[in-house]
Amino acid sequence: MYFIYNLFIYFLFPLILPYLVLKSIKRKSSLSGISERFGYYPDISIGNKKVIWIHAVSVGEVIASMPLVLELKSRYPDYSLIMSTVTETGRATAINKIPFLNAIIYFPFDFTFSVNKAIDTIRPNIFIMLETEIWPNFLRTLKRKDIPVILINGRISDRSYKRYLMARFFIKGVLKNISAFGMQSAADTERIINMGAVKERVVRTGNLKFEHEARDISSDTVKKLKESMNITEDKDIIIAGSTHKGEDEEIIKAYLTISMAIRKLPLLIIAPRHLDRLPEIEDILKRYNLSFIRKTMMKKGEALSKYSVILLDTIGELSALYSIASVVFVGGSLVPVGGHNILEPALYKKPVLFGPHMHNFKEIAEGFKNRGAAIEIADSDEMAKKIINILNNPDIGREFGERGFSVIVENRGALEKSIGLIGRFL
Repeated sequence: MYFIYNLFIYFLFPLILPYLVLKSIKRKSSLSGISERFGYYPDISIGNKKVIWIHAVSVGEVIASMPLVLELKSRYPDYSLIMSTVTETGRATAINKIPFLNAIIYFPFDFTFSVNKAIDTIRPNIFIMLETEIWPNFLRTLKRKDIPVILINGRISDRSYKRYLMARFFIKGVLKNISAFGMQSAADTERIINMGAVKERVVRTGNLKFEHEARDISSDTVKKLKESMNITEDKDIIIAGSTHKGEDEEIIKAYLTISMAIRKLPLLIIAPRHLDRLPEIEDILKRYNLSFIRKTMMKKGEALSKYSVILLDTIGELSALYSIASVVFVGGSLVPVGGHNILEPALYKKPVLFGPHMHNFKEIAEGFKNRGAAIEIADSDEMAKKIINILNNPDIGREFGERGFSVIVENRGALEKSIGLIGRFL
């Protein structure tokens, strides 16, 4: 089966490479990332230190890994910590949020020569992957080199599960290369075993996303953050975070309805998941005659009253900005993307709304809804209605925020279990 798999990826690669090059040119990013994906890391100097290699695909996994990486640094100071990502935004987030990492690299393509080159360059003593990244050649090569592989914060989405089961005869063999599985939920635990993982290697450790420290941010810090964006202290702020194509217009329509119903005009901050979509969002705002400005274009002291909408055009700032919100909508959920992390605004005790497509965070979303700690909305009309109610009744928003924060506190414990699992192989 590995022969067929390799034939497939070699056939597919010539179709993918031009896309990656064009994407780098379009985003004006360095082409050095492509050479790294072939396993060439000329700037890495490992020395004689032992190495822990952590793999986090994109932004969500990088943020989830932060408590784990901090704990690894504290408990294993003699090890170098190297993180790999697949996406540019994931890499940028790692650089911004975890500056003490010894190196941040792109994960290699799953060609035998690429993974051999990467592994021989980095020489990891252990490989830790967040959530579920199953790369057959990479995992088999690690096994052949006697390097333990630990899956942490493991999750199997509904969509992925169906696909994996269709190829179970192959996936079962691939999973044998993984030394231990730390899964988020009972459902994830059952699924990985059904896919062929050795039952004795699988444990439920919980979700690392609950492990971030409480963000009881001071009123002075919030005030300074608002001042840096020329936002007056009494201004209500609606944040739409990690939005995707198809959501922004719905959010804007809801905002127009809210603006007509609320006596004092609230500010809308839109943070698209992918910054290359900013011109598309600007076109929508122009169509609806809404004044807007990109955050990086704001000038100190400029009257914000000139603008109804701020577009967040930076990476790594969204989480902190949630602290100034009156209410938050988390994107990727009005369209069938699967949703994004609702725990980030909940850590700031903010009322959170999301759409019906939360399958990537199914257990978390259900837990919040069951506790009355978040609101699921179906469309822009319902979004407007719920936000109007919260802005007109601040106590309701505070109650949602307190309940959401309580859910986070009650679900902690994954970090210690995950560290314990990793420690068995160090």
